[in-house]
Amino acid sequence: MFYRLLKSIAKIIIPIKYKVEIEGKEKMVHGGPMIISSNHCSIGDPILISLMMKREIHFLAKIELFQFNLARWFFHQINAIPVNRSSGVVIRPVRKALNLLEEGRIVGVFPEGTRIKNGKWVEPKKGVAFFAMKSGVPVFPVAVQYSKTKWGLRQKALITVGDPIDVSTLNTDYQEAANFIMERSRNLLNQQSVEANTVTKEQHKQVE
Repeated sequence: MFYRLLKSIAKIIIPIKYKVEIEGKEKMVHGGPMIISSNHCSIGDPILISLMMKREIHFLAKIELFQFNLARWFFHQINAIPVNRSSGVVIRPVRKALNLLEEGRIVGVFPEGTRIKNGKWVEPKKGVAFFAMKSGVPVFPVAVQYSKTKWGLRQKALITVGDPIDVSTLNTDYQEAANFIMERSRNLLNQQSVEANTVTKEQHKQVE
């Protein structure tokens, strides 16, 4: 109930901040369990991704967000799964994510583990590959990119959904599989940049 309420509020507020465009959403017709794997460059990423889906998404989130009682209650209400990145003890979140996938739900993962800006490269965490290979559900690579504006208002937020990844084709090495999945999102980001540059050049030609 609270999740749906917040989602309704976000649908009103988000268009004030962002001009959201979604490409490839039609690929996500899969009605069963799935994993959404995305790059992570803004605190708004999980909100924007959630808004493009009618179904609820359970995102893995760093445990630091759950430190205070009110914050802990809030993030539990929006289906966030706490993960302690420093302790190495991940049995509980892993079990939770796999159970959700077994129930036919959607699990969202940011393999980079933290927000990464300016195209910097970090090695993705193995979790996304582990979840995919243990559950056997398809992985949808997603790329989120924001345009830069002078005042930060009405930024363009472009979300691109790639073709689903068949987990049976993944390398059995979790790290290599995670790299492959993350690379699919990075390829989508590169594609977005190329298309944006092409549009800009065309606009300049029209002005001339």
